[in-house]
Amino acid sequence: MSSLPIGIVMAVVINVLVSVYFFAVYRAQQRNPSYLYWSVSCALFAAGICASVVAHAVEGLQAVNALACLLLYTASFGLYCGLNKFELSPGSIRFYRRVRSLFIAGSALIAVAGFYAAMVNVVASVGMALMFVMTEGLFYQRKSPYKKVYLVLRALLLLHAFVLFLQGIVILVQTLAAQDSVTHYLFNIVLLSHLVLTVATALVLPLLQVMHQRHQWQTLANLDELTGLPSRRAFVQKAAKSLSANDQACHSLLMVDIDHFKQVNDQFGHTFGDEVLSRVGKMLAEGLRETDIVGRLGGEEFAILLPGISTERAQGVADRLRRKVSELKFKQGEQQVNITVSIGIAVSHEVLYNWEHLYSQADQALYTAKREGRNLVYVFS
Repeated sequence: MSSLPIGIVMAVVINVLVSVYFFAVYRAQQRNPSYLYWSVSCALFAAGICASVVAHAVEGLQAVNALACLLLYTASFGLYCGLNKFELSPGSIRFYRRVRSLFIAGSALIAVAGFYAAMVNVVASVGMALMFVMTEGLFYQRKSPYKKVYLVLRALLLLHAFVLFLQGIVILVQTLAAQDSVTHYLFNIVLLSHLVLTVATALVLPLLQVMHQRHQWQTLANLDELTGLPSRRAFVQKAAKSLSANDQACHSLLMVDIDHFKQVNDQFGHTFGDEVLSRVGKMLAEGLRETDIVGRLGGEEFAILLPGISTERAQGVADRLRRKVSELKFKQGEQQVNITVSIGIAVSHEVLYNWEHLYSQADQALYTAKREGRNLVYVFS
């Protein structure tokens, strides 16, 4: 097929470029091993294709052909290792041991089959197909923010596995039977499909890296670094979504403000102030339900949304939180520092399922609690 050399050149060039790209990303992204694995994998694919071309162009280079098969097989294992490191989980650690055993066994079979001419290509094709199936198994029941990209990658892996199985069968038929024009034509089609899928997989990996970077940025934007709680933006989004769901009889919003925090900062320093914010934030998040939403709105102000909680129960929760904060032990040198909070409560009802109104009422209740002497809980009425 006249287009086959072009396909080979494209596969080599694109894999080399992607390899260089991932190595640069690896150097820049705090030495993330996933990118190094993908860089090496793409480089091995390119080297394996080149070695395979040389072995088929010059007669008598059986050892080079076996080396090409081993390089391509190792490249498929490198792809798995990169994806395994990309989203490591306890389950994937156990799964990795099985895949590693498969790789060792497959490498040994390729080395032995290297003495039997074309059989080494059959073993390598089937081994790579199994490796791609195992790699696809990484995504089984895996929750990920890169769902769409993973779907594309899974489809490519399964299709690639099918093509490689078919390639192994065709090579086996060619080896055992007389080679005719039909099997030769089918082999060319399968080989070209393999090259196309190799290129497609190499192009999807950078997209996965871009999605990962974007997810990291979103996580940073939605998380308050000091307390580990959702930021104001993330809290408001979650709260508005909970309110608009309209699946609860009511929602209670608690606005929490650390009393005299500016004086604490001025007297004891910002480092001490950061410790107060961090410990108060973590304490507020303790003992809440999965459906409750807590966040830091900014400065010394926190908010807690309690879906399905009535006024009386919300007041009980607020009193408990107020007492727990006052019991926290803070020391600056030899001095004991007492920290208290004021809490304002507003409760939604059938005609008030609006975040802005609920927030405004809770803020007014908080203002009243501070005006009445602080270290108080006040319910908007």
